[in-house]
Amino acid sequence: MNIILLSLALLLAVGSLVIKKTVPSIISFILMMFVLGLYYINLDAKLLGLFQIFIYTGGIMVLMLFGVTIIGTEYPQAKMRPWSAFSAFLVFVALVVLFMKHADTLTLVATSKTEDINLFSAQYSDFVIIFALIGSSLLYGTIKMSGVLKARRSKNV
Repeated sequence: MNIILLSLALLLAVGSLVIKKTVPSIISFILMMFVLGLYYINLDAKLLGLFQIFIYTGGIMVLMLFGVTIIGTEYPQAKMRPWSAFSAFLVFVALVVLFMKHADTLTLVATSKTEDINLFSAQYSDFVIIFALIGSSLLYGTIKMSGVLKARRSKNV
C-alpha cells in the first residue's frame, strides 16, 4: 500500500510540474498533498497526516487558487535563470538531508502501535520551518507575479 501511495504522489507531483494549464496543475498538486497525508496516516502517524490534509492541503489550495484569481491564468514568458534551478536543487538537497535525519523516527512511528503526540512535537519541528519558508516563497512569488502582470497589462492598454 505504501508503494502505491508514494507512486501516486510522485505521479501527481510530476503532473503538477508538466501540466501547462494552471488550474489542473494546482489540482494535481493538491491531490499530491492529499495522498501524502493518506501516506502518513497509513504509517500510523495520524496527527501528521491530518495536519498534512487539513492545514497544508487546504491552506495551500486556498492560497494558490487565490493567487490564480489575482494573477489570472496567463503567465509571462520566463527567462532562463540557472541560479534559480541551482537554488531549487539546494532546497531539494536540504529536504532530503532532513528526511534522512528523521527516517529512523518515521520507521519507529510506523512500527509502533499507538501514536505519541510528544514524538511529533519533538521530531518534526525542523519541518515546520521548511514548510513556512516554502509557503512564504510561494506567497512572495504570487505577489511578484501579480506586479509583473499588472505592469504588462498597463502597457497593453
